[in-house]
Amino acid sequence: MCGIAAILTPVPDRQAGFLDRAIHLLQHRGPDGQGRWQDATVGLAHTRLAILDLSEAGAQPMRSDSGHYVITYNGEIYNHLELRQKHFQGRRWRGHADTETLLALFEKLGTAMFAELVGMWAMAIWDTEAQRLLISRDRYGQKPLYYRFYPEGSFALSSEIKSLLLPGQKNPVNPLMAAEYLALGNYGHLGEQTFFAEVEQLLPGHFAWVQAGDQSLYPQAYWRLPCVSRKDKIFVGPSEIAQLREVLLKAVRSQTLSDVPIGATLSGGLDSSLVTGILAAKTFTSQPLNIFTAQSLGSRWDESVYVQAVHDKWGARIRLHSKDLNQIRISEHLERTLWIQEEPFGDPSIIAHGFLMDMAKDAGIKVVLGGQGADEVFRGYPHSIQQLFAHELSHFNLRYALPEMRQAGLYLFDWLRILLGAYFPSFERALRMHSRAQRRSFLSPALQEAAQGAGKHDLPLANDWEAAMAESLAGVHIPHLVHYDDRNGMARSIEGRMPFLDHRLLELTAAWKPQAFYQRGFSKSLIRQAGKEFLPEAVINRRDKIGFFTPLFEMLRQEIGYVHQLIECFSWVDKKVLESDIAAIAGNGANLECAQRLWRVACLASWCKRFDVVL
Repeated sequence: MCGIAAILTPVPDRQAGFLDRAIHLLQHRGPDGQGRWQDATVGLAHTRLAILDLSEAGAQPMRSDSGHYVITYNGEIYNHLELRQKHFQGRRWRGHADTETLLALFEKLGTAMFAELVGMWAMAIWDTEAQRLLISRDRYGQKPLYYRFYPEGSFALSSEIKSLLLPGQKNPVNPLMAAEYLALGNYGHLGEQTFFAEVEQLLPGHFAWVQAGDQSLYPQAYWRLPCVSRKDKIFVGPSEIAQLREVLLKAVRSQTLSDVPIGATLSGGLDSSLVTGILAAKTFTSQPLNIFTAQSLGSRWDESVYVQAVHDKWGARIRLHSKDLNQIRISEHLERTLWIQEEPFGDPSIIAHGFLMDMAKDAGIKVVLGGQGADEVFRGYPHSIQQLFAHELSHFNLRYALPEMRQAGLYLFDWLRILLGAYFPSFERALRMHSRAQRRSFLSPALQEAAQGAGKHDLPLANDWEAAMAESLAGVHIPHLVHYDDRNGMARSIEGRMPFLDHRLLELTAAWKPQAFYQRGFSKSLIRQAGKEFLPEAVINRRDKIGFFTPLFEMLRQEIGYVHQLIECFSWVDKKVLESDIAAIAGNGANLECAQRLWRVACLASWCKRFDVVL
C-alpha cells in the first residue's frame, strides 16, 4: 500500500538528502501523501497509497499514543480489526487504519505480535527511548524490505533498491546471483542476497534490531514453514475438505478489506478462477467486479475459452477487461519493466503481468487479488507431482502411486526419473547437479568461479516431500512471484494481494497426507473439491497446465536484431554459444533452453546498462 524508507546515520547532512531522494523515487508506491519523521539519529519516510482510512488518521510516519514508538509501514493486516477486539476492548481509536493497530499491539506485545498478524508487511519501528530500530517482513516476503550499510557508518532501508544506490556511482554486481540467473533462471534460493553486491534484503518471516553504528544485521525468525512428520499426518475426508473451504473463504474475504474498489486477475486456470468465483459469489456491491485477463490469442496456449466459462458462470457480477499478449514487443517494454522490477527476470510473462496492472489502473482500481501461490501451497506443478510419486513410492505406497502414475500421462523418461528419485535419490540428485554444472559451462571464468558458492545443499532429494515444499516456497518460486507482483502493481499505484499466501492455508494442509494433493489424475485436488461451487465445470475438469504463457520464441524471432544489439558487447558469457542461439532462433531451430538462455542474457545485459552495473 505504500513506500517506506529509513536511515540511521552519524552524518547529519546525509539524513535529509537520503529522505528527499527516497520519497522522490518511491512516489509511485504512494501518490496519495508523503511524510517524514526525524530526530538526531534516525530519519523515517513514507509515501502513502491510501487503502484503509483515507483520512489523515491513517497518515505516516505515525507515533504511538505514549510517544515511545514511531512507525513507517507498508502492507495490510487483514485481521487488524479482530486484533483490536481481542486485545483492546473499550479503547478509543483515532481512526480505523491498521497502522494504529500495529503501534498499539507492539506497545503491548513487542515482537510477539508478529505471530498474531495475518497479512503482508514491511515495517520499521523506531524506539525513541532505546534508540534502536526494529525492522520486520511478512511470512512469505510479499512486501519488500531492502537494506544497505554504507562505509561512513550509515544504515538505510527502503521498499525499493533504487533508493539505496548512490547517484553517479557504478554498482558492483553480485556475481553468484548473476551466474545462477544466467545458467538456471533461478536466484530465490540465495536468500537475503540481491543482484546488487552491496544491497541485501531482510528474509521473509524475520525481524531484526538495528542501532546506530551497527555494520551487520542479526535477523531472528518469528515463523518457519510448517513441517509435520509422515507418521503424524492425517487422512483427508469430507470434514477436512469442509475445513479447507472455510479457510479459503476466510482468506479471500479477509483480503477484500479496503476503502477503495478492488479487482482481480484471471488467467482461466483453476487458481485465479477460484479467487474470481469467491469474490463474485461473496462480495456484494452495486457495481460488477472488475476482472483483468491477458491471452496469447489464437495460439495453442490461448485460455480464452476458460475465461469465458468463468464469465458465463457469474454473468453481470463481473466486468471483463482483456489484453492480447501478441502485442508484446521486447524493445518497447523490456527497459521500462527492468526499471520497475530493479532486477533481471525470468521471462516476458512479467511484462504481460504489467499489462494487467495497466488495465487495472485505467479502470481506477487500487487493489487487485490474484491466484498466485496456489501451485506452491497445493503442489500443482508437474515436477511437484513427480516428487509426490517418488515420495510415496519410497514409502512403498504402491496402491496409491502406481494407479495415479498411470493416469498422469507420464512419458517413459518421467517414469525413470520418478523411480530413480524414489529408490536412488542421491544418484538422481547427482544427475541434477551435473545438469546444472553443464548449464553453467557457457559462463565466463569469473562467473563460473562465483557459481561454486551454489552447492549441493540447495537441491532437496527427489523423494523428500517437505524439503521440496521448502525449496518451492522459500527459493525457487514464491520469491519470484511476490517480487514481480509487488513491483508491477506498485509501479501503477496498485496493491496486489494473494489469498493463497494466507499462512493459515499452509498451516492447515501441512498436516495432511501427501496423497490428498493429487487424486484421480487431477492436480490440486484439494482446492478442486473445496472450491467446486465457485468454479465452472470446464475449469474444474481441466487437466492441462499452461501457466501465464507468453510467446517467447516468437518475440525473440521478431526482434532478433534488437536482442543481438543488446548482447553483442556482453562479455560475461561465451559469445559462440550466443551466436549459435541467435542462429537457431532466426532459423526456427531453437529449443526452449536456447530461447530461455538468450532471453536471460539479453535481460541481464539491458539491466546492467540501465543501472550502471559492473562485474
